Amino acid sequence: MAIFLCAATPFVISIVFIPLIIESRLALSMHDDVRAQLEQSAVFFKEFFDAKKAEYSARAETISRDPILIRAARERRPDDVYVRLSQFVADIEAIRELRVFDADGRLLAQVEGPADRKGERFVPKTIALPLGVGEAPRLEAVFILARAYLTDRAQAEQISTLYDFSLRTEGARASSFYRAYFAIALVVMLLAVAIGYAIARGVTRRIAELANATERVAGGDYGFRVNVTGNDEITELSLGFNRMIHEVAQARDRIIYLEKVSGWQELARRLAHEIKNPLTPIRLAIQELRRRAPDGDDRFRRLVDDASGMVEEEIGALTRLVDEFSRFAKLPEVMPVHVEVRDFLQDFLAAYNYFKPDAQITVDMPPGPVVAGIDRVLMRRVLHNLVTNAIQAAGSGQAELLISCALTAESRIELRVEDNGPGIPDDEVHKVFEPYFTTKNTGTGLGLAIVKKIVLQHQGSIVLDRAPGGGAAFVITLPCAPAGALPEAIDLPGLPPY
Repeated sequence: MAIFLCAATPFVISIVFIPLIIESRLALSMHDDVRAQLEQSAVFFKEFFDAKKAEYSARAETISRDPILIRAARERRPDDVYVRLSQFVADIEAIRELRVFDADGRLLAQVEGPADRKGERFVPKTIALPLGVGEAPRLEAVFILARAYLTDRAQAEQISTLYDFSLRTEGARASSFYRAYFAIALVVMLLAVAIGYAIARGVTRRIAELANATERVAGGDYGFRVNVTGNDEITELSLGFNRMIHEVAQARDRIIYLEKVSGWQELARRLAHEIKNPLTPIRLAIQELRRRAPDGDDRFRRLVDDASGMVEEEIGALTRLVDEFSRFAKLPEVMPVHVEVRDFLQDFLAAYNYFKPDAQITVDMPPGPVVAGIDRVLMRRVLHNLVTNAIQAAGSGQAELLISCALTAESRIELRVEDNGPGIPDDEVHKVFEPYFTTKNTGTGLGLAIVKKIVLQHQGSIVLDRAPGGGAAFVITLPCAPAGALPEAIDLPGLPPY
């Protein structure tokens, strides 16, 4: 742009100024007779206007000396004054209005001319004269002069003055044209340089922002984003950089969470081992104590039975807890295959409703096939945990769930599980995916931690949202299968996936 402006500036300026310079030179060659004619025209209009003023003054003086008008005015006879003024207005076409005032300044009579003597076409000229001598009445006569005379006179004088000035200053004007030519050329070229600098600076500034962003990201600031402005290659680079940082931040969070879950898995494995070892001897000891209790003492027998029952109940609870820890510690690796999501959800619901028909579950799918790479067994476990939690929150027999599937603008699959329960308090939202956090009396707090780990291993994400009705909504985002991928043969529904 800057190069184009520098190249086009002289040409454009020449087109503008060369006609002016030629016109100036032609004006110098015109004969002085033109100026003389213009000056004569201006003098003619001036003399004509002066003659009109003298004529109006003479007519006004003639009216002021009229004896009939003077006597009627001195004797203060308004009707006679009006009649006499009407005669003058009718006889003299140049009069627009006549007024007579007495010696005290009060209006005696006033006569206006016809309507065709008014309007913007005429310029009024008022002349005031006394009617007699001493403390005499006063006459005011308003004459009219065609405005065209004044306009033509002013134009003639202006043209004559301008032409004379043009002839006398044409050399200076030509020099000013040359100075303006070079000044504008210099200004435009400087402007072109400034525009070129601004364009270059805009590019280098955004590149510097990218370099600064790279340093900040290298320092661990994954929340930083580059301001995206413009519509060029730097803009595309900035958008790509922001997308890359977002993906890196997600990958980092995924790795951190998986590492945290791996640590909890190791802890769960050790706890399961340490707790499971003494459970069998305790159970055997309680059974032996119950067997050896004497039959003759009913009171002691009942005490032994009650105590052993409580201990065995707690042993059963610990056994279930150990089983939960063991399953959490032994989560298998994800082995994804291409699955048609609609068929997968239908098979899951068929198996789940067969064993637990205690909720109304609705599935909402987009038109057309949706293929994703998922591990059927582990993803069934994800849906099983989410659906079970939703039913427990809403109440068995009262739960209404919606499982919806949609394709996002980023070509990803969004699975949404909504319930009609009370929802999760805002102060607990950030804790729901932490291992061993639970709001239920019988829960271990591992279900949602398992869900998030499986989803992250699918290269996806899961967040907690609020359903339109106020309940909880878990949103799972998974990558779509490559274009043209076909679903593999799906297995038949079996036992509940847990």
